[in-house]
Amino acid sequence: MRILVTGAGGFIGRALVSNLSKAGHFVLAADNNIRGNLNTLDHVKNIEPCLCDVTDAASLDHLVKGVDAVYHLAYINGTKYFYSIPDKILEIGIIGTHNVLKSVLKHKVKNFFLASSSEAYQLAPLIPTPENVPLVVPDVLNPRYSYGGGKIASELLTVNYLRNAKIHWVIFRPHNVYGPQMGFEHVIPELTRKINAVKEDKSPEISIQGQGEETRSFIFIDDAIDAILKCTLSSKSSDGIYHIGTMEEVKINTLVQSIAEILGVKVNIKSSNLALGSTPRRCPDNRKIVDLGFVQKNLLRDGLKTTVSWYQEYYQTHKKEIL
Repeated sequence: MRILVTGAGGFIGRALVSNLSKAGHFVLAADNNIRGNLNTLDHVKNIEPCLCDVTDAASLDHLVKGVDAVYHLAYINGTKYFYSIPDKILEIGIIGTHNVLKSVLKHKVKNFFLASSSEAYQLAPLIPTPENVPLVVPDVLNPRYSYGGGKIASELLTVNYLRNAKIHWVIFRPHNVYGPQMGFEHVIPELTRKINAVKEDKSPEISIQGQGEETRSFIFIDDAIDAILKCTLSSKSSDGIYHIGTMEEVKINTLVQSIAEILGVKVNIKSSNLALGSTPRRCPDNRKIVDLGFVQKNLLRDGLKTTVSWYQEYYQTHKKEIL
Protein backbone atom coordinates (compact mmCIF):
# COMPACT_ATOMS: atom_id res chain seq x y z
CA MET A 1 0.00 0.00 0.00
CA ARG A 2 0.93 3.64 -0.38
CA ILE A 3 0.62 5.14 3.12
CA LEU A 4 0.91 8.68 4.49
CA VAL A 5 2.13 9.08 8.07
CA THR A 6 1.89 12.55 9.64
CA GLY A 7 4.12 13.23 12.62
CA ALA A 8 6.58 10.77 11.08
CA GLY A 9 9.60 12.41 12.69
CA GLY A 10 8.34 11.79 16.23
CA PHE A 11 9.12 8.85 18.49
CA ILE A 12 6.14 6.65 17.60
CA GLY A 13 6.00 7.99 14.04
CA ARG A 14 9.59 6.96 13.27
CA ALA A 15 9.03 3.43 14.53
CA LEU A 16 5.74 3.14 12.64
CA VAL A 17 7.28 4.32 9.36
CA SER A 18 10.17 1.89 9.76
CA ASN A 19 7.85 -1.06 10.40
CA LEU A 20 5.50 -0.17 7.55
CA SER A 21 8.49 0.03 5.22
CA LYS A 22 9.78 -3.37 6.37
CA ALA A 23 6.34 -4.82 5.67
CA GLY A 24 6.66 -3.72 2.03
CA HIS A 25 4.55 -0.55 2.05
CA PHE A 26 5.66 2.72 0.43
CA VAL A 27 5.47 5.47 3.04
CA LEU A 28 5.14 9.22 2.66
CA ALA A 29 6.74 10.37 5.91
CA ALA A 30 5.42 13.86 6.73
CA ASP A 31 6.54 16.18 9.52
CA ASN A 32 7.17 19.90 10.03
CA ASN A 33 10.46 19.13 11.86
CA ILE A 34 9.60 21.44 14.74
CA ARG A 35 9.48 18.68 17.38
CA GLY A 36 10.23 15.64 15.22
CA ASN A 37 13.13 15.13 12.86
CA LEU A 38 12.77 13.47 9.46
CA ASN A 39 16.56 13.09 9.25
CA THR A 40 16.24 10.20 11.71
CA LEU A 41 14.60 8.24 8.89
CA ASP A 42 17.51 8.58 6.46
CA HIS A 43 18.36 4.88 6.84
CA VAL A 44 14.82 3.67 6.10
CA LYS A 45 14.12 2.38 2.60
CA ASN A 46 10.88 2.64 0.65
CA ILE A 47 9.91 6.06 2.02
CA GLU A 48 9.68 9.65 0.84
CA PRO A 49 10.34 12.29 3.54
CA CYS A 50 7.92 15.22 3.17
CA LEU A 51 8.26 18.53 4.97
CA CYS A 52 4.66 19.43 5.78
CA ASP A 53 2.59 21.24 8.39
CA VAL A 54 -0.89 19.75 8.80
CA THR A 55 -2.32 23.16 9.61
CA ASP A 56 -1.46 24.19 6.02
CA ALA A 57 -4.28 22.55 4.06
CA ALA A 58 -2.77 23.20 0.63
CA SER A 59 0.61 21.59 1.30
CA LEU A 60 -1.09 18.64 2.96
CA ASP A 61 -3.68 17.95 0.28
CA HIS A 62 -1.30 16.88 -2.48
CA LEU A 63 0.27 14.31 -0.15
CA VAL A 64 -3.09 12.70 0.61
CA LYS A 65 -3.98 12.31 -3.05
CA GLY A 66 -3.36 8.76 -4.22
CA VAL A 67 -2.65 7.09 -0.88
CA ASP A 68 -4.43 4.00 0.41
CA ALA A 69 -4.18 4.89 4.09
CA VAL A 70 -3.36 7.79 6.39
CA TYR A 71 -1.92 7.47 9.88
CA HIS A 72 -2.45 10.83 11.55
CA LEU A 73 0.05 11.21 14.42
CA ALA A 74 1.03 14.90 14.06
CA TYR A 75 0.77 16.68 17.41
CA ILE A 76 2.92 18.28 20.12
CA ASN A 77 3.85 16.05 23.04
CA GLY A 78 5.63 16.89 26.28
CA THR A 79 3.89 18.18 29.40
CA LYS A 80 5.74 21.49 29.53
CA TYR A 81 4.28 22.40 26.14
CA PHE A 82 0.74 21.80 27.40
CA TYR A 83 1.31 24.79 29.68
CA SER A 84 3.49 26.99 27.47
CA ILE A 85 1.80 26.76 24.05
CA PRO A 86 -1.75 25.43 24.59
CA ASP A 87 -3.04 27.47 21.64
CA LYS A 88 -0.64 25.80 19.22
CA ILE A 89 -1.50 22.36 20.59
CA LEU A 90 -5.21 22.98 20.04
CA GLU A 91 -4.55 24.40 16.57
CA ILE A 92 -2.79 21.21 15.49
CA GLY A 93 -5.31 18.96 17.22
CA ILE A 94 -8.38 20.64 15.73
CA ILE A 95 -7.42 22.46 12.53
CA GLY A 96 -4.76 19.90 11.61
CA THR A 97 -7.12 16.96 12.04
CA HIS A 98 -9.87 18.83 10.17
CA ASN A 99 -7.52 19.41 7.25
CA VAL A 100 -6.38 15.79 7.12
CA LEU A 101 -9.93 14.44 7.26
CA LYS A 102 -11.19 16.83 4.58
CA SER A 103 -8.43 15.65 2.25
CA VAL A 104 -9.12 12.01 3.11
CA LEU A 105 -12.77 12.50 2.15
CA LYS A 106 -11.93 14.53 -0.96
CA HIS A 107 -9.55 11.90 -2.32
CA LYS A 108 -11.60 8.92 -1.12
CA VAL A 109 -8.81 7.38 0.90
CA LYS A 110 -9.84 3.90 2.01
CA ASN A 111 -8.30 3.89 5.50
CA PHE A 112 -7.83 6.53 8.21
CA PHE A 113 -6.06 5.88 11.51
CA LEU A 114 -5.91 8.51 14.26
CA ALA A 115 -3.46 8.56 17.15
CA SER A 116 -5.30 9.80 20.23
CA SER A 117 -4.15 9.50 23.84
CA SER A 118 -5.00 8.29 27.33
CA GLU A 119 -5.06 12.00 28.19
CA ALA A 120 -8.48 12.13 26.51
CA TYR A 121 -10.17 10.48 29.48
CA GLN A 122 -8.02 12.00 32.29
CA LEU A 123 -9.35 10.72 35.64
CA ALA A 124 -10.65 7.29 34.68
CA PRO A 125 -13.72 6.08 36.58
CA LEU A 126 -12.56 2.49 36.08
CA ILE A 127 -9.13 0.80 36.31
CA PRO A 128 -8.10 -1.01 34.10
CA THR A 129 -9.74 1.50 31.76
CA PRO A 130 -11.79 0.31 28.76
CA GLU A 131 -12.25 2.29 25.57
CA ASN A 132 -15.84 3.35 26.30
CA VAL A 133 -15.21 5.52 29.39
CA PRO A 134 -16.35 9.17 29.16
CA LEU A 135 -13.87 11.66 27.71
CA VAL A 136 -13.56 14.78 29.85
CA VAL A 137 -11.87 18.15 30.24
CA PRO A 138 -11.97 18.66 34.04
CA ASP A 139 -11.04 22.36 33.94
CA VAL A 140 -11.09 24.50 30.79
CA LEU A 141 -9.04 27.16 32.60
CA ASN A 142 -6.10 24.79 33.16
CA PRO A 143 -3.82 24.89 30.06
CA ARG A 144 -2.66 21.34 30.80
CA TYR A 145 -5.92 20.09 29.33
CA SER A 146 -5.15 21.64 25.95
CA TYR A 147 -3.54 18.34 25.00
CA GLY A 148 -6.38 16.08 26.12
CA GLY A 149 -8.96 18.56 24.83
CA GLY A 150 -7.34 18.57 21.40
CA LYS A 151 -7.37 14.78 21.35
CA ILE A 152 -11.05 14.67 22.30
CA ALA A 153 -11.80 17.11 19.47
CA SER A 154 -9.79 15.02 17.00
CA GLU A 155 -11.72 11.89 18.01
CA LEU A 156 -15.04 13.71 17.54
CA LEU A 157 -13.94 14.98 14.14
CA THR A 158 -12.89 11.49 13.04
CA VAL A 159 -16.07 9.71 14.13
CA ASN A 160 -18.43 12.31 12.72
CA TYR A 161 -16.64 13.27 9.49
CA LEU A 162 -16.37 9.58 8.59
CA ARG A 163 -19.72 8.45 10.01
CA ASN A 164 -21.36 7.98 6.63
CA ALA A 165 -18.25 7.49 4.55
CA LYS A 166 -17.08 4.13 3.25
CA ILE A 167 -13.74 4.54 4.98
CA HIS A 168 -12.19 2.10 7.44
CA TRP A 169 -11.25 4.14 10.52
CA VAL A 170 -9.49 3.36 13.77
CA ILE A 171 -8.68 5.57 16.75
CA PHE A 172 -5.83 4.20 18.84
CA ARG A 173 -4.87 5.60 22.26
CA PRO A 174 -1.23 4.93 23.22
CA HIS A 175 -0.50 4.65 26.96
CA ASN A 176 3.00 5.67 28.10
CA VAL A 177 5.02 4.31 25.18
CA TYR A 178 8.74 4.23 25.98
CA GLY A 179 12.08 3.19 24.50
CA PRO A 180 15.46 4.57 23.37
CA GLN A 181 15.36 7.99 21.69
CA MET A 182 11.89 8.80 23.00
CA GLY A 183 12.86 12.37 23.84
CA PHE A 184 13.80 13.93 27.15
CA GLU A 185 10.60 15.38 28.65
CA HIS A 186 9.10 12.05 29.69
CA VAL A 187 9.26 10.30 33.03
CA ILE A 188 11.76 7.51 32.25
CA PRO A 189 14.43 9.70 30.56
CA GLU A 190 13.95 12.38 33.25
CA LEU A 191 14.34 9.92 36.13
CA THR A 192 17.35 8.36 34.42
CA ARG A 193 18.98 11.78 34.09
CA LYS A 194 18.32 12.65 37.73
CA ILE A 195 19.60 9.35 39.12
CA ASN A 196 22.63 9.35 36.83
CA ALA A 197 23.53 12.86 38.04
CA VAL A 198 23.59 11.90 41.75
CA LYS A 199 24.83 8.30 41.64
CA GLU A 200 28.32 9.30 42.86
CA ASP A 201 26.91 11.19 45.89
CA LYS A 202 27.36 9.73 49.38
CA SER A 203 23.61 9.72 49.92
CA PRO A 204 21.94 9.92 46.49
CA GLU A 205 18.55 11.62 46.51
CA ILE A 206 16.20 12.73 43.77
CA SER A 207 12.96 14.68 43.86
CA ILE A 208 9.81 13.55 42.08
CA GLN A 209 6.40 15.03 41.43
CA GLY A 210 3.79 13.52 43.71
CA GLN A 211 4.16 11.00 46.51
CA GLY A 212 5.40 8.14 44.34
CA GLU A 213 2.24 6.11 44.91
CA GLU A 214 0.87 7.31 41.59
CA THR A 215 0.79 4.62 38.91
CA ARG A 216 1.33 4.22 35.20
CA SER A 217 1.33 1.34 32.74
CA PHE A 218 4.20 1.41 30.26
CA ILE A 219 4.49 -0.27 26.86
CA PHE A 220 7.78 -0.70 25.00
CA ILE A 221 7.91 0.90 21.55
CA ASP A 222 8.22 -2.41 19.66
CA ASP A 223 5.13 -3.78 21.39
CA ALA A 224 3.23 -0.53 20.81
CA ILE A 225 3.89 -0.64 17.07
CA ASP A 226 2.85 -4.29 16.93
CA ALA A 227 -0.42 -3.40 18.68
CA ILE A 228 -1.04 -0.41 16.39
CA LEU A 229 -0.51 -2.50 13.27
CA LYS A 230 -2.82 -5.21 14.57
CA CYS A 231 -5.70 -2.83 15.24
CA THR A 232 -5.29 -0.93 11.96
CA LEU A 233 -4.11 -3.27 9.21
CA SER A 234 -5.17 -6.66 10.54
CA SER A 235 -8.03 -8.33 8.66
CA LYS A 236 -9.60 -8.96 12.08
CA SER A 237 -9.78 -5.29 13.07
CA SER A 238 -12.96 -3.27 12.70
CA ASP A 239 -13.87 0.41 12.91
CA GLY A 240 -13.53 1.65 16.46
CA ILE A 241 -11.30 2.69 19.33
CA TYR A 242 -8.41 0.65 20.74
CA HIS A 243 -6.23 1.14 23.82
CA ILE A 244 -2.54 0.59 23.12
CA GLY A 245 -0.84 -0.49 26.32
CA THR A 246 -0.27 -3.21 28.85
CA MET A 247 -2.02 -4.05 32.10
CA GLU A 248 1.30 -4.06 34.00
CA GLU A 249 0.52 -1.22 36.44
CA VAL A 250 3.53 0.13 38.34
CA LYS A 251 3.98 2.73 41.08
CA ILE A 252 6.34 5.61 40.34
CA ASN A 253 8.35 4.75 43.48
CA THR A 254 8.87 1.26 42.07
CA LEU A 255 9.85 2.70 38.69
CA VAL A 256 12.46 4.93 40.35
CA GLN A 257 14.02 2.02 42.24
CA SER A 258 14.03 -0.16 39.10
CA ILE A 259 15.91 2.52 37.15
CA ALA A 260 18.30 3.06 40.07
CA GLU A 261 19.00 -0.68 40.22
CA ILE A 262 19.89 -0.72 36.52
CA LEU A 263 22.26 2.21 37.14
CA GLY A 264 23.77 0.40 40.12
CA VAL A 265 22.74 2.82 42.85
CA LYS A 266 20.28 3.11 45.72
CA VAL A 267 18.47 6.43 45.91
CA ASN A 268 16.29 8.22 48.41
CA ILE A 269 13.11 9.71 47.01
CA LYS A 270 11.95 13.20 47.96
CA SER A 271 8.27 13.61 47.19
CA SER A 272 6.42 16.83 46.38
CA ASN A 273 2.97 18.03 45.43
CA LEU A 274 1.50 16.57 42.27
CA ALA A 275 1.10 19.14 39.50
CA LEU A 276 -2.47 20.39 39.16
CA GLY A 277 -4.22 18.26 36.57
CA SER A 278 -1.85 15.29 36.78
CA THR A 279 -3.46 11.86 36.80
CA PRO A 280 -2.86 9.79 39.97
CA ARG A 281 -3.50 6.41 38.36
CA ARG A 282 -3.53 5.07 34.82
CA CYS A 283 -3.76 1.56 33.43
CA PRO A 284 -5.62 0.58 30.24
CA ASP A 285 -7.81 -2.41 29.63
CA ASN A 286 -6.10 -3.86 26.55
CA ARG A 287 -8.34 -6.87 25.93
CA LYS A 288 -9.49 -5.53 22.55
CA ILE A 289 -5.97 -5.66 21.09
CA VAL A 290 -5.28 -8.96 22.83
CA ASP A 291 -8.33 -10.37 21.04
CA LEU A 292 -6.64 -9.33 17.78
CA GLY A 293 -3.59 -11.43 18.66
CA PHE A 294 -1.42 -8.90 20.50
CA VAL A 295 1.09 -10.44 22.90
CA GLN A 296 3.42 -8.32 25.01
CA LYS A 297 6.97 -9.38 24.20
CA ASN A 298 8.89 -6.86 26.30
CA LEU A 299 8.20 -6.82 30.03
CA LEU A 300 8.93 -3.55 31.80
CA ARG A 301 12.12 -4.83 33.45
CA ASP A 302 13.56 -5.79 30.06
CA GLY A 303 12.45 -2.68 28.20
CA LEU A 304 13.80 -0.51 31.01
CA LYS A 305 17.26 -2.06 30.73
CA THR A 306 17.40 -1.25 27.04
CA THR A 307 16.01 2.26 27.47
CA VAL A 308 17.95 3.28 30.57
CA SER A 309 21.22 1.98 29.07
CA TRP A 310 20.69 4.15 25.99
CA TYR A 311 19.99 7.26 28.07
CA GLN A 312 22.83 6.57 30.47
CA GLU A 313 25.25 6.47 27.56
CA TYR A 314 23.72 9.64 26.12
CA TYR A 315 23.92 11.54 29.41
CA GLN A 316 27.52 10.42 29.95
CA THR A 317 28.52 11.48 26.44
CA HIS A 318 26.73 14.84 26.72
CA LYS A 319 27.54 15.48 30.38
CA LYS A 320 28.89 18.99 29.89
CA GLU A 321 25.88 20.04 27.80
CA ILE A 322 23.44 18.73 30.42
CA LEU A 323 25.23 20.36 33.34
